[in-house]
This record gives sequence, structure tokens and C-alpha cells, in this order.
Amino acid sequence: MAANTHPFGKIHLSAQPSPRKLKILFAALVLTCAAAIAALVIVRGQIQAQTQQALHQAGILEQENLDLAEKKGNLGSKSAVQQIAREELGLVDPDTIILDPNR
Repeated sequence: MAANTHPFGKIHLSAQPSPRKLKILFAALVLTCAAAIAALVIVRGQIQAQTQQALHQAGILEQENLDLAEKKGNLGSKSAVQQIAREELGLVDPDTIILDPNR
């Protein structure tokens, strides 16, 4: 191969191209890029999984909000008060006759 000579002021530089060094540099660059792409693929997968999990949790919370809003809307009604008294407090209407087979 012929040496390339470049005038640089009064100094002349000549450089021999080094195909071996260029091949090594290129291979290192390709490997670095491949490693970066692999890391990005892994991170992308993790972000997609976290996004799906967050969307699922958001759906659950949205349904809970709807249920609570419905329950809140019904709290003032007589039937809701009676239901809460029966189910959560164990109370009964004064006119109710309770039959206890164990007595």
C-alpha cells in the first residue's frame, strides 16, 4: 500500500492505514452496540411488565371506586341503614320475631 502524505504547514505527516487496528476497533464498536441494544431490550421488557401490572392495579382500584361511590350513594336510604344494622351490627327490627330452635 502506498503511504498517504498530507501537507500540514511545513511538517509533512504520512500515515499507513492499519487494517488490523481498524478491524479491532470496528469489532469493539459492533460488540458495544450489540450489548447496548440487548440492555435496551431487557429494560423495555421490564417497563412493559411494570406498565401491565400498573394498568391491572388501576383497573382494580377503578372498580373499587365505583363500588364505594355506589355504596356512598345508597347510605342515606332507609333500606341501606337497615341492611348495615342487620349485617354489620347484628341488630333487628323491633317488630321482627326471632325463632331460635335451640331454646
